[in-house]
Amino acid sequence: MFSALSLFIIFVIWSLVLTFPLIRHPFNTLPLGDESVGTVPFFNLWTLQWNIDQLTGGYPNYWDAPIFAPNAGAFAFSEIQPITALLAAPIWLAAQSPALAYNLIVILFLTLNGWFACWLLRSWGVTPLPALLGGLLMQSLPFVAQEMGVLQLIALFGFLWWLFFMSRLLTRPTWPITLAFGLGGPVTFLTCGYYGLFSLIFLPLALLFLIEKKYLTPRLAVHFAAGLLITLALTGPVLWGQYRQLQQYGFIRPEQIIENNSARLADYRNVLDYNLWYGHTLGLRSKPGQRLFPGLVLSVLAGVGLAGRGPKRIKAYLIVAIVLALLLSLGLRLRIGDLQPYQWVRAFLPGFEQLRSPFRLAAFVQIHLALLAGLGLGYLERWGSTWAERGQYIILPVTLIALLEMAALPLPLDPLPPLSTETAWQSWLNNQDAQPEIVMIPFAASPAVADFEPTTIWMLANRTFKGRMVNGYSGFFPPGHAHLREEMSRFPTNAGLELLRQLGVNYIVVHHRLLDRKSNEKIENLLPLIYHDPGHNISIYTLN
Repeated sequence: MFSALSLFIIFVIWSLVLTFPLIRHPFNTLPLGDESVGTVPFFNLWTLQWNIDQLTGGYPNYWDAPIFAPNAGAFAFSEIQPITALLAAPIWLAAQSPALAYNLIVILFLTLNGWFACWLLRSWGVTPLPALLGGLLMQSLPFVAQEMGVLQLIALFGFLWWLFFMSRLLTRPTWPITLAFGLGGPVTFLTCGYYGLFSLIFLPLALLFLIEKKYLTPRLAVHFAAGLLITLALTGPVLWGQYRQLQQYGFIRPEQIIENNSARLADYRNVLDYNLWYGHTLGLRSKPGQRLFPGLVLSVLAGVGLAGRGPKRIKAYLIVAIVLALLLSLGLRLRIGDLQPYQWVRAFLPGFEQLRSPFRLAAFVQIHLALLAGLGLGYLERWGSTWAERGQYIILPVTLIALLEMAALPLPLDPLPPLSTETAWQSWLNNQDAQPEIVMIPFAASPAVADFEPTTIWMLANRTFKGRMVNGYSGFFPPGHAHLREEMSRFPTNAGLELLRQLGVNYIVVHHRLLDRKSNEKIENLLPLIYHDPGHNISIYTLN
């Protein structure tokens, strides 16, 4: 009914619809989603930029990004996304447009979400049209709409890839399928570490339900082991390298932060304020918290999939996965007497102890709901065909209603500010004999994400001038950074200057336009000026 190419084109078109009006501004804006400021999109753009710069340079110092100086291994402090960067590199380098490359990755990820959901449903026996519509539902999930400003969280397709080829491997253990199954690990982990770790729960769960006695052959064991070895060989060295860097610092997530980033059951009633139906049409506004409502029609279709005829093992897996993901998304808010089940996950599964946001397991609630809804569409098509001969007349309008209910349009975008390159003050730094350690003023005033937006812009501009910044933004912050930020919020103070000396800072770069007059006067009166760029009103001071 549909060729592979036509399916891909349909998913591309729907991705363009879901991201409208991004298609009108691909060169100078980034998707913001539910983020209030551009800090996170800018940081993810910097992550791709660092990966690509390292790729073109032969990876000379991959982990030692020039942030949080003098700390080493700072690139390991957050999601590294090397596969994402490899996909972005051709457009990035050919067009010399970081925003275009980033935005095409967004479109590609949304497209692949639908593509792999469609083929997974087909492998489970769903006919072509319901499988296609199930793919469209997967593309439109409200969780992805909410997190459109967090690039790695768009990449649902890694887990779907892994699950699809595992399902295929059970019935057809061939070497091409084994290779594809083995590639599922790096594709998942190296586009989104969160989803990679979540897969360690849900992939074995799926295997437990999908495997049958007739599949248990020596041949399957050989192919399955080979696939896991491929995953380990391609993913292990990267994750081990990141782990070794993080071990230097002994990062631990405080339980209060994890609890604050755990979902509440009430969050599953919250809708996005820019949802087309609930937000723009009905004018509903969500209460504080995450916006995790999956959609009423999607949930009904999932119920139809559960109740209707279909593969019992697959349906059992999907409903157990939905319930498990829902409970785990509650994180440390879920208590059963004196017990907190999420603490067991943190204790026994590697990597989970460092995760900050259990609410992101809601993505797996919605992934499995969409797959169950795809089975429901398949059942409705068969049921409708028994009395109307054309079950498509039923599932097409139902799916359209579901898509309209979930659509969050227009997608909030954030302009990418022009990055300062080849300015006079940058040229002055580039002419220094050695790469200096610098601090950019004003420093982020608080831990709030909004206060780090200038920092992420400076990180993006840092590729064109020499200087390892004390400033930085990431998932983890190095020891002492909170104390430094507190002192720098009162800058200049003697205590703050002494901290900078201890960090080995050579120069203080002051953006006068971002400071009030009183702060500028204090700096000018206290610090020795070494260079001033009148065109940009930026001064460089020395601590000596």
